[in-house]
Amino acid sequence: MTVQAETAAYEKWLADRIPVVPEDLELKHRELAGDPLRFLRGTYYLWLQRVAVLTPELLAGPQAPVVGDLHVENFGTWRDHRGVRRWGVNDLDELAWGPPAIDLLRLAVSAVLTPEVTISPKRICRVLLDAWTTAKPGRAVDLADPGAKHLRALLPKPAGAAKYYDKLRVGAAADPSILPAAVRKAATVPHASWHRRQAGTGSLGHPRMVAVGDDIAREVKVVGPATADYVDVGLLPDDLLYGRILGTLRGPDPMRRIAGWQLRALSPEVERITIESLRPRAVELVLTSMARAALDVHGALPHHLRDARRHVEALPSDWLLDATRRLAKDTTAQYKQYAA
Repeated sequence: MTVQAETAAYEKWLADRIPVVPEDLELKHRELAGDPLRFLRGTYYLWLQRVAVLTPELLAGPQAPVVGDLHVENFGTWRDHRGVRRWGVNDLDELAWGPPAIDLLRLAVSAVLTPEVTISPKRICRVLLDAWTTAKPGRAVDLADPGAKHLRALLPKPAGAAKYYDKLRVGAAADPSILPAAVRKAATVPHASWHRRQAGTGSLGHPRMVAVGDDIAREVKVVGPATADYVDVGLLPDDLLYGRILGTLRGPDPMRRIAGWQLRALSPEVERITIESLRPRAVELVLTSMARAALDVHGALPHHLRDARRHVEALPSDWLLDATRRLAKDTTAQYKQYAA
């Protein structure tokens, strides 16, 4: 099928399982035509299909927890339950059991497709593999640690609190009475107004709203089914992984799933580092940190990581570069067909 037909088929499947927001899907379609990286971010269902066709050998490795929908814009900052500001993987919507090699591949392809990236695909793959094979898994990066100096230096200046929360109030008014009682109770903040919210790319179309108070905000969105349930390539979604990975990483507080909805905090401190237009050394440092952050997810159950690492180390030395070139070329071709 064409990319358009594949997208329509996926969205019909999704609409049969959750109430979708048509105007958000229209926005998503426009965003997919923006650039190849945005297209990659929003078409995880296509990605899984193309990996199965172009690099099926990578789906055969030992399984560990994988992010699945990993890319260079899937990392950011948060405060954990102790108030520690951390940086790491901040989108776990597609968590599943699978071979970690597919996370490395998707991360490498997204870096190659990032506009104005200043290092070669070969160097991108080398940096990611070196970091992933040598790092020790653990908690997400504590930004106060001396080793996080390069990340602190690249964080954008946060928006002023008043401006940030005012922007969240721009969305159309939302009715919280449609929420399950437990979700509404967990998300309500003092003096809150409720608003619709459009955010992300891959999850556009999922009902999403935000409660905004004077200096606090809580977002809730419908989780929806895992894309791996739509595209059967051997990844195994597991609801128990979500809490396990959040606990291992010392994830955002609050961030949890309640009655089919996902709750998280929004604040001016939730920021992202982009590798676009950075100097080559800075790109390498950030990619190294990204590979280590992905490993924190893969290593949440250490014995599974050991088997997965042995498998990756046994692959041909150029496996990641070869697969990245194939998938980057294929994604760009699909993007051009879609945008046209």
